[in-house]
Amino acid sequence: MLQDMKYTNDDVALSEVIGFIMLLALVVAALSLYMVYVVPLNGREDEIAQMNRINVQFTDYKFTLDNIRTSVQSNNLSPVMTSTSLNLGTEGGNTQAGGFFLFMLQPVSSSATLSINTTGDTFDIDSSSYHSSPDKKGEFPLNITALEYRSNNYYWIQQQYSYQLGGVFLTQDDGITNRISPLISFTNVANNSVVVNIAPVQIVGGGSLSGNGPARVDTRMRILPKYNISDSKYVPNTWVNLSVTSADYTTATMWLNIFKDIALRSQLDSSAYITGSVNNTVTEKTTVYIYIRGTNSDPNWNDVSLYVQRAEFYVALNNIASGAT
Repeated sequence: MLQDMKYTNDDVALSEVIGFIMLLALVVAALSLYMVYVVPLNGREDEIAQMNRINVQFTDYKFTLDNIRTSVQSNNLSPVMTSTSLNLGTEGGNTQAGGFFLFMLQPVSSSATLSINTTGDTFDIDSSSYHSSPDKKGEFPLNITALEYRSNNYYWIQQQYSYQLGGVFLTQDDGITNRISPLISFTNVANNSVVVNIAPVQIVGGGSLSGNGPARVDTRMRILPKYNISDSKYVPNTWVNLSVTSADYTTATMWLNIFKDIALRSQLDSSAYITGSVNNTVTEKTTVYIYIRGTNSDPNWNDVSLYVQRAEFYVALNNIASGAT
């Protein structure tokens, strides 16, 4: 009788241990499922929201510089410095966690690199009145410099936003997209004539910041001396040629599409321009161009007017948080 009771007590104790192990296993399984499915989902949403904020901030930056350039060049105002603050990455487990387990249940914070880089691409403006001008040397072609934001995402695709030549560009795995066009326009006017307006904006500076905290971008416009191509408001020409040279075929193709899109949106007559590309196998670079010639039957008729307003901005990057290095 006593022996039977002993076995019963042992069974009860064993069942409690098994029950605790099963409960612990369920908790571990639930936490594992949360970490495998929910944490990456939350991290992905955080990184998508962060990249959307960067898109808005680069758009605002572009229009801020446009307003400064217009005020300085049109109204002869003194340039002022503007500052823009943006977060380099997302918050995550290392900033939101209150303990070890909470750390495990939070997405890892992403980081990014903000830099000022020379892209290696060049932008050139040529025209019949400017083709043989000695003043062109040193002004064009322009070496394109960009303000770039490169993500280091853990849960979403990598993206790179850049501001160059007055436009905003997005680079992803599937290629390069022009989010906001550079400051180039074509206008049909009377007598089969075309007006070409260009405001090539150049970034001057260097350096980079990496991390996931806020950083500040200080920008100030530089007053440029006058030069031949813009000494008068509209320079008459028989032709104008715009071109971009790049070692990256995808970039060159994007610029060719930009030229075509601007001509299409401007409702430029198809006979008034030619677009194309020139491959140079020696330098391994591709030049794409749009050649504006107007529609007048007389090839010596100055039916293409050119107006260029160059602008340069000094840009400095500042570390304003311990999360950036």
